[in-house]
Amino acid sequence: MEKILKFVKNPFYRVAGYAALVWGVAGIVVSTAIAYCGGVHFHGLLHYGGAPNGSWWCFVVEHLAVWLVPAVLIYLASLFASRSHVRPVDVLGTVAFAQLPFVLLSLFMALPPMSGIMSIQSLQDVEQLLSDTSWILTVVWIGAVGLLMAIWVLYWIFRAISVACNLKGRNLWIVFIIGVFGGDLLCRYLIGLCYY
Repeated sequence: MEKILKFVKNPFYRVAGYAALVWGVAGIVVSTAIAYCGGVHFHGLLHYGGAPNGSWWCFVVEHLAVWLVPAVLIYLASLFASRSHVRPVDVLGTVAFAQLPFVLLSLFMALPPMSGIMSIQSLQDVEQLLSDTSWILTVVWIGAVGLLMAIWVLYWIFRAISVACNLKGRNLWIVFIIGVFGGDLLCRYLIGLCYY
């Protein structure tokens, strides 16, 4: 049990490089398939919900952007912040692996109560949904689990940067902020182009 908890806390001391890349890409494929079936769009690294484009390619673009944009920003920032040689495969692999909890997040967001929220079209739909108390509690529970999954991804990305880029302290935080928040903003812009 202790080994499992240690792995969940920081898997990147055991999984990195090509192994992390293979597992991460497999997770992205599964997450994309679940999101497509459940109508869950990833608008950015930190934003998910409904969207006007239900085409399969839109879901693929979303998941690729959510992986590649932050990974590229992290890699570029680490070239300036790290004194070590940073390999692109380590950054791409660990960032992809760090997004494995998105599989569970996609699954939770695709559950009927949350998919009901994402399909809201009018104020009348909101009033109808709010009249069911058990539905509200289910949505709050699923939303809390979804938030925990998003935090888990952010925590793993932080750990991934630390190991893949050999960073600590201030430089680690700078690269993390650039990769996550800069990546989220850039993803939202690029993914937004898919909805026109």
